[in-house]
Amino acid sequence: MSWIISQRLLAVRPSLASDAELLCALLAQQSELRLAWLAIAAARCKEAGQMAAQVNNSATLVELISGLGPAAAWVEAALESAQLAASPYAAIERDLLGVSFEQAAATPALVRILAVAAQLAAFTDELPSLPKLDTSGVKAHQNWVRGRLLALPGVVDDKSVINARVILQGGLVPEIPDGQTTMSWVLAQPWALLLAMLAFAQDTWRAENRGGLLLELPAGQNAFAPTEIAITVVGSEGDEVHCGTLGDLLLGILARLGVACFPHQPSASELNAQLSPLVGLLLKHAVWRYQDGASSQLGQYQIHPQFSDQCYSLPASRVFNRTGKLLWQASRLAAEALHQEYKKVYQYRPLRESEAEYLVQREPLHE
Repeated sequence: MSWIISQRLLAVRPSLASDAELLCALLAQQSELRLAWLAIAAARCKEAGQMAAQVNNSATLVELISGLGPAAAWVEAALESAQLAASPYAAIERDLLGVSFEQAAATPALVRILAVAAQLAAFTDELPSLPKLDTSGVKAHQNWVRGRLLALPGVVDDKSVINARVILQGGLVPEIPDGQTTMSWVLAQPWALLLAMLAFAQDTWRAENRGGLLLELPAGQNAFAPTEIAITVVGSEGDEVHCGTLGDLLLGILARLGVACFPHQPSASELNAQLSPLVGLLLKHAVWRYQDGASSQLGQYQIHPQFSDQCYSLPASRVFNRTGKLLWQASRLAAEALHQEYKKVYQYRPLRESEAEYLVQREPLHE
């Protein structure tokens, strides 16, 4: 048996100090445990109220009530049963946190646990069941569904932690196994597929000759191991807006898809660092190509022409034009959203002639 974690639980995890506290918050969904813990919390609030009256300082009481958040109403209702004594579940508390809740040292943890428990209890709808993963990646519409979790790049497939049937894997296979094609290698690795779809979206957008997406390498970086890739989005009128980094764009894509990262939601800079080895692999296996910038221009990443041709051939076209269409569509929508967001904040400059040329025709890869 393995544990499955949801996006809702990942969202509240930063409010807690440990996974053990999260487990306590889940246990508090059982009324008998919750009532026992509320009695202790109510006793602590009464104690803080009495101290406030004696020293004319209510700071401790205010801190307790503020920390309880939505659980404050629960504690108020439990004031009559307040009892500062070990609960019937003290052994569980010690096993999980090393201290039982009636101890003063456990009060901060108890407050956090009850606050999160109240947040979780507010959800009255059941989470939808997720379809089983297609490990080949061909049934992309079955894999990339709202509510799915995607392990961060480099998070290996440890079935004692990650349920491989429901969580998209983050482990990166550096070499293409014997007997497999580059396309099958890409489809089987979620992060590789996501970046391939992004480059595919860039390519189809460029063919329209109405705006586009530039993946640029800031000066002084190694193309095979970039610290970050800069994102520039060109509007339909030729207005060019710098829109953060690849990490920002990918987080926007995942949000649009309703997919969250496991075991936590990373910052854009953290995701950029984790993606760096994968960029090198995409270049190595000719999924992406890197083209040096002419003169003072930045170098750019694009889909490799060889891989682009494969996207339109069977059976890959089934993924890129049918089952996985939602991925490259989300890529473009997320880029356009960033363009509008950043455009409101920063002034933009006219599109350079050299970049306009890049957007309307594929240039040969510089040797």
